[in-house]
Amino acid sequence: MTGSNLKRACCAVALALVAALAPAHARDRWLVDERGPNTYAPRSANERRVSLEQAVERVQRATGGRVLDARESGEGYRVKVLTRRGEVRTVYVDARTGEMR
Repeated sequence: MTGSNLKRACCAVALALVAALAPAHARDRWLVDERGPNTYAPRSANERRVSLEQAVERVQRATGGRVLDARESGEGYRVKVLTRRGEVRTVYVDARTGEMR
């Protein structure tokens, strides 16, 4: 096998592996909806749309401060932030909508 043929073979094997693993990954995140096999829905209706990391990023961008603590709290997240003025504020982020209050 020449060098270029070996490269092509390796690329073909890598592509086959990616193609084989992609459906398995998709099955973990999505369920077939009850409306039929060609309709997909999030794993649960109450599944969170905003992750804790995304909530922290949003609060940090909105306040311009430094996040001191972040944790789950009920239907969302509680993020403590040290503002530019030196004040400690607690911001609540709704996990479904991303709304901050």
